[in-house]
Amino acid sequence: MKPTTTLLLLLAGACFCLGNPLLGLVDPSCFVATAGVCPNENVTFWLYSNATRDDPIQLNPIDLNPWDFQPSRPLKILLHGYTGHRDFAPNNHIRPALLDNEDVYVISIDYGPLVRNPCYVQAVRNLPLVSKCLAQLINNLVERGIVPHELIHIIGFSLGGQVAGQTSNYLNRKPKRITGLDPAKPLFILGSNTRRLDPSDAEFVDVIHTDTLGRGMMRPLGHVDFYPNFGPLQPGCMEENPNDPGSCNHERAPRFYAKSINSSLGFWGRQCSSWLVHLFGLCSTRSTLALMGYHVSQQLSGSFFLKTLSQPPYAMGKPVEEDNSKYVAKFHLSSKHNEIENDFEPELGESIPELEDNDVDTNELEKQLIWQEALDEPLF
Repeated sequence: MKPTTTLLLLLAGACFCLGNPLLGLVDPSCFVATAGVCPNENVTFWLYSNATRDDPIQLNPIDLNPWDFQPSRPLKILLHGYTGHRDFAPNNHIRPALLDNEDVYVISIDYGPLVRNPCYVQAVRNLPLVSKCLAQLINNLVERGIVPHELIHIIGFSLGGQVAGQTSNYLNRKPKRITGLDPAKPLFILGSNTRRLDPSDAEFVDVIHTDTLGRGMMRPLGHVDFYPNFGPLQPGCMEENPNDPGSCNHERAPRFYAKSINSSLGFWGRQCSSWLVHLFGLCSTRSTLALMGYHVSQQLSGSFFLKTLSQPPYAMGKPVEEDNSKYVAKFHLSSKHNEIENDFEPELGESIPELEDNDVDTNELEKQLIWQEALDEPLF
């Protein structure tokens, strides 16, 4: 695809934005769980293994049974997004893939009552409660010696990606690894790193971005960030969901990750100095290649770009490209910009006020938000 065509598609991405984050402000069923006490009836934990995959164990975070985690195995913790539940993405894609191919325990968290439609603003404000309750569970698992700290891996999709980052604020020890699958963008752009996923939240943070103009973030959020099919539309999404291709874009992240668990070809991305250099086709075809997904090298850093197929199994293996070093050298690209600029975050709804770190009164938010135009931002 020509660079100019790609740029036009990138700028045209706004047409795929559907939904309005303000609807919940006037819906009486939307609520903020102001009594943030853990354990909480709105946040439940379900333990899966190959022995219990059809009959999971509901865990009590303060009364854990060590025998539920015997024998010792790696523990994967899955966090869903807006409007989700324990059988919603990423769980429905990643949990069966893990259990089919790995000897692991999987905890699927269900906080659906706190993130239901159309209550997006309230959902964002409810995330600290979810994070505190997850941290309570993890702290108890580690402190009681039930699960070794180094065996815990948190995987969050959309709002769940931001929950993963916030959970780190309440843990007694920084987690070994966090994977963010297209972490949610609306109401997280201007917030501090205590509110959103960032490299300081775990010893290693890897992120997959698939809906950079809509529900997901453009800026790098991890030690290593992957951008499959960088642009406004993932291959196959217009055919799969013509009414809301942005939702399909967003869910490609957990789908790619699930397929990466046992892919024979692998999702291989090539490092590039910035999104703009990639957009204009000026990335070196001799730069570092890295495997995206479950088996990513934890020694990596930087931003990587790759292409995928439009249908499962999606992976295309290692790219075969001609050496373009002489062509790239003509442009005298600066080497000082080795990441996507943190102050750039494309979003149709730039006029959406951002939540501050302290509590925000919903009535005041309503006054600020309602009837601002150009806010048709896809949410989950």
